[in-house]
Amino acid sequence: MFKVGDVVVYPIHGVARIVNISKEKIGDSDQLCYILETEIKTANEKPVIKLPVDKVESNRVRKIVDENEVPEIIEVLQKRGMKTDSQTWNRRHREYQEKMRSGSIFQAAEVYRDLSLLKETKDLSHGERRLFDQAHNLLIKELSIAKRTEEKEIERALNKIFQHSRKSDDTEGKDC
Repeated sequence: MFKVGDVVVYPIHGVARIVNISKEKIGDSDQLCYILETEIKTANEKPVIKLPVDKVESNRVRKIVDENEVPEIIEVLQKRGMKTDSQTWNRRHREYQEKMRSGSIFQAAEVYRDLSLLKETKDLSHGERRLFDQAHNLLIKELSIAKRTEEKEIERALNKIFQHSRKSDDTEGKDC
């Protein structure tokens, strides 16, 4: 059970903060719900989501990754030798969508890594670009919270990992 103030990851919506826990009328019944405020602003408002407590697990909502897991995420980002170009774009897209829906930060890191490397050699489809942006935003938000640092610092570290990959296969971008 989460509590008010907890920051969580909701795979479909990204990083969100629990701002309240209350009984809400959903359909014909009253349900205990987490009231989530997403970190992404739309029209100067942060969207509010009502998530029934009993739907947390099925929606794969989880706590922010622990700081001691960040080096493992960096290892995923630095791993090279992927053969993503051999699949059709729609097969890749389906695979990446499933990884993003899994809720795993490690799978989101794989999506970001694979699409970062793929876009060095070809244009991403519209769907791939959206998944790339979604994975990128999730990584930056979540890693900055886990490391208690500015998002700009995480952005620089990610850029360094992938700029370095373009120069050589030797990976040093361990600034996270």
